[in-house]
Amino acid sequence: MIVSRMLAAAGTVAALCAPGAAAAATWAPSADGQAPPVETPVVAAPAVKAPVAGADAAEPVAETQVAGVVAATPDARTGAATPVAGAVVRAPVVVVGVAGLTWDNLRAENAPTLWGLLEEGAGAAAVTVRAVHSPPCPLDGWLSVSAGRAATDPQSDRGQGCTAVPGVAGGVVAGWGELVAAQEASVYDPDLGLLGETFAEGKVCASAVGPGAAVALADRQGRVAQYAADLAGARWDCPVTVVDAGVVDRRNDPGTALRRADGVVREVLERVPPNATVVVLGVSQPVHSTVAMGAVLVTGPQAEQRYLTAQSTRWPGIVRLLDIPSTLVAAAGLAEPNQFTGAPLVAADERPSAPATAEKLADITHRDRDLRRSSGLFINGLAAAAVLAAGVLALRTRAGRSTRGIEFGLLVLAALPLCSYLVRLIQWWRWPVPLAALWLGMIISALAVAIALRRVPAWATVTVLSGVTTAVLAIDAMTGTVLHHGSPLGPSPLSGGRYYGFGNTTFVVFSVHAVLFAGGLATWLQGRRGPRTAAAAVAAVGLLAVLVDAWPTWGADVGGGLAIVPAFVLLGLDVLGRRLGITRLLLTGAAAIAAVALISFLDWLRPAASRSHAGRFVEDVVHGDGAAVITRKADYAIGSLAAGPHMWLTGALLLYLVAVVVARRQLAPAWFERAVARRPAVWGCFAAIVALAAIGSLSNDYGLRVALLTVAIAGPPLALSIAWPPGPSQSDVSAGTPRHGSARSR
Repeated sequence: MIVSRMLAAAGTVAALCAPGAAAAATWAPSADGQAPPVETPVVAAPAVKAPVAGADAAEPVAETQVAGVVAATPDARTGAATPVAGAVVRAPVVVVGVAGLTWDNLRAENAPTLWGLLEEGAGAAAVTVRAVHSPPCPLDGWLSVSAGRAATDPQSDRGQGCTAVPGVAGGVVAGWGELVAAQEASVYDPDLGLLGETFAEGKVCASAVGPGAAVALADRQGRVAQYAADLAGARWDCPVTVVDAGVVDRRNDPGTALRRADGVVREVLERVPPNATVVVLGVSQPVHSTVAMGAVLVTGPQAEQRYLTAQSTRWPGIVRLLDIPSTLVAAAGLAEPNQFTGAPLVAADERPSAPATAEKLADITHRDRDLRRSSGLFINGLAAAAVLAAGVLALRTRAGRSTRGIEFGLLVLAALPLCSYLVRLIQWWRWPVPLAALWLGMIISALAVAIALRRVPAWATVTVLSGVTTAVLAIDAMTGTVLHHGSPLGPSPLSGGRYYGFGNTTFVVFSVHAVLFAGGLATWLQGRRGPRTAAAAVAAVGLLAVLVDAWPTWGADVGGGLAIVPAFVLLGLDVLGRRLGITRLLLTGAAAIAAVALISFLDWLRPAASRSHAGRFVEDVVHGDGAAVITRKADYAIGSLAAGPHMWLTGALLLYLVAVVVARRQLAPAWFERAVARRPAVWGCFAAIVALAAIGSLSNDYGLRVALLTVAIAGPPLALSIAWPPGPSQSDVSAGTPRHGSARSR
């Protein structure tokens, strides 16, 4: 039966997407030729449960239970402080900030105290230190801790390098007014002094040691209630203490600077009360160096040999600098200010030995650098190749020449997005030449998928591929987006934009293939069960797509949900043979907004530390900051126009495609009309994908980049859908439709 052939091919595709993945994941060679330990810190943690104690390099589960004690965070509706399960920091807490502390420069020989903490079982993570500008300056980091949001110093804001951290005179941070004024133009709207003000209003003693610490703990007027210029004059009886341990400068003997900072940490450990929790933190990347993740260590009565995480990242081994203010407020038992965007640090999976931990956490920076170098080439190259291959296919088809080679190339291009996620399974970053392993892994896997799909009847090939892609990404979303953490289409912890769920790139891949799968499924059902059953199948796939994309613990993608609903409505109406019309258009828009609003509201009802982007946006709206958030995202989206001529061409193409959908009879090319006449489902999928591109470009901060991604992802499978024969009749489905060699012979 043809259905069994399709299912068998789908299983083959899923297996071939990552050939040898199980063996490679365990035995991929490292630079020294030895088999590396199993990867640990890069598995996402969408929920927080007690992990199974493992061996030295145990693989963490995707759903991670936190361990530790309970701190406080505000309830979503009442604002009262409520417990945070698994918090690793409680008062008294001492934070030692070192500008430029990274896992690359942390070694036993130049930081014996820090290395000793790691060996003795301190909690550990890499910390995203990016502020408004990249690279961030030390003052950027301290100001961001003060505000609980990304902030900037005046000089870096003007592109003039880094401002020196100001001193303290008469209990006031020097030049505080200028620092506050520098934030007025920021789209992040940081409220400098908010952390210090929160402690003052809560009558919690907070002491600062050194100028950076004074910036972090100053109130809105720049006043520092408890300040000491050095450790000798510091007081250690406050529930919260912050220490500035200096800067590691790559230009001026960074080893000496790190040893000096290590000495400060050693002296702090000698002075603090025995029940204190000590957090050692990189507050910025090394001065005069490439972008890097900082290092964070937590030691104290509640510390365990585990990776650290937070609900803001849901990624074991990764936290944000902006999680530190939330952690301190929670440790002090105070309600977190609504303006904060972080979450308290919690314990995640058990980590391995000190050397293995340092290597794995440093790998996060190295891997992300490679991915950022590859992502633009991957997307732009895929888009260019798709347009070129589709054009050649059209020309050869019109000339009556064989198109077998072009079709196979398009099939490889169509499989590449799926394989770009599954390549994470071979841990390409641990191979001797990581970038070569990344690209070869994707290309070889895509070739294997294309070969496997040759067994599928031509009319069903795109449906099977899209079904597998949709299923893989849906399962990944439900299990913590593990595959995203090594994909050129995944999130970037270095940039700090998103750590969990579906980013804009994944939204496009998932939604495009969900539409194509639904269209193919509807075509198959129409000949067997009629249009109503086919439309019901479209609705079912669409509902699943919206839930997977927008649900807070899965895709957590607000803008994507606004685009998916109209796209599937268009496809469903096309299956039923009905036009959209003004009334249905308005109802569709209202349904999209209502669906996303409901999901966002349910997310907002959860504790603040557990909310996703959707729930935090509702909180912003409640407190009058919704317009600022929308403005910031709109500015970034409009900024996509400044990316160059390729974005202008993308915008022009998008306008034309929207016009074709609206005025099909007047604007659709004759060859396209002839193709659609023989393949009715193609039009519905085409219109739905154009809707995804248009609405997605308006509702996401990626702007026209969403449209460019849509061209890259949807171009190859749509071209194949047009080139290959239409779906079979009911008798063909029952008997099976053989695949022939080329479009001309079919």
